[in-house]
Amino acid sequence: MPSPAEREATQTAYAASVNPAWLDVLRQCGLDARPLEAEGCWLRLEDGRRWLDFVAGYGAAVLGHRPQALLAGLAEDLFDPAPNLHPLGFSGLAGDLAAELLALAGFIDGKVLFASTGAEAVEGALKLARMAGGRRRALSFDGGFHGLTLEATSLAGSDFWRQGLPRREDCAVLPWGDLAAAAAELARGDVAAVLLEPVQGSAGARAWRGEALSELAELCRRHGARLIYDEALSGLGRCGAWFAYQALGAPAPDVLIAAKGLSGGVLPVSALLFREDIYQAVFARPGCAKIHGSTFGGNRLALSCGLRMLSLLRQLDAPARARERGEALRRRWREAGLEGFELEGVGLMLALRAGPAAQDRLGEGAAGLLWLQLLQEGVLTAPAAHDAAALRLLPPLNVAETELDFFQEACRRAIAALEQEATTS
Repeated sequence: MPSPAEREATQTAYAASVNPAWLDVLRQCGLDARPLEAEGCWLRLEDGRRWLDFVAGYGAAVLGHRPQALLAGLAEDLFDPAPNLHPLGFSGLAGDLAAELLALAGFIDGKVLFASTGAEAVEGALKLARMAGGRRRALSFDGGFHGLTLEATSLAGSDFWRQGLPRREDCAVLPWGDLAAAAAELARGDVAAVLLEPVQGSAGARAWRGEALSELAELCRRHGARLIYDEALSGLGRCGAWFAYQALGAPAPDVLIAAKGLSGGVLPVSALLFREDIYQAVFARPGCAKIHGSTFGGNRLALSCGLRMLSLLRQLDAPARARERGEALRRRWREAGLEGFELEGVGLMLALRAGPAAQDRLGEGAAGLLWLQLLQEGVLTAPAAHDAAALRLLPPLNVAETELDFFQEACRRAIAALEQEATTS
């Protein structure tokens, strides 16, 4: 364990060269101790604390921290004599991984481009939709989050992310679920793409209805716009199907983004799946075969990581495991009778939301108080950036029953402590 002097030296270097404002926030919350060890669902900090991690790299560590089967395979890949980057060649790994993703998504035809992050894939999706349709406008919805690149920020479902930035005329954010507003915008005939998360992460696991997505898909088809599902977080098993739209009973989109679960929290890798007509309109034109890509997109190690992750997720039967564990956690919550906070979501994309009773007793900051108290009880969750009344829960898909028990008991103690404090204050 580092000495106090070593810890102070580390924080001083971070403050001097990285982000002192963020370090101040962490200090105020008592979160400025570095994790020294991670294994499965657990983190051990340099100050001796141990947390059950229900953030899991914002959902990227779908098999927990340091998944041994994945790491062992990637260790072998490191010594493969083939180059990691070969921009003028083609990759058999790319073909294998693309075929598997298209099959899981139920795309009868289509192509796949590989990138490094969800935000990079979002940018690519919007670019291809504009190029294919010859239009420029893009729509999204309140509560959505698509990364922090410039265009993704313009389509974020909260003004917080756009501070200091000019509002782009070619990007519009609509009220969540408002199909009438979407129909009016699409009827203008200049919309290239409609971008949304079937289950919104930063809004606290808020899910679209399958029927609403079906209606929106028909509106897009009628008016010549491409429908893009951002499943960087909700895809690859987390919501009880390989992709969230399948769990919701919605039709497949024109463009689909996969990211976090494909990496296992180990290597940056994302994928952009799109229909054959988009490929023909963009890449199949003379001289345009390489009109979009990136230096590290589809590098050998990333593709191998994705293939190994899909194999491990199939072995786990990730969609079934997410359904079963999510239902088990919700059942525990109902049986515990914990008042004031509701457990909501789809599969293992979940949120604890403070209801009116909790906010009456504890104030509007009830969710924030619960977040801090859960840290004291050894559980790491994440406040929902777009819903101050919610905490995000993103446990690994292989979370154990005993870990669900630990979480449930920690919540019971945390809520009891908050109730006791409210009573005595």
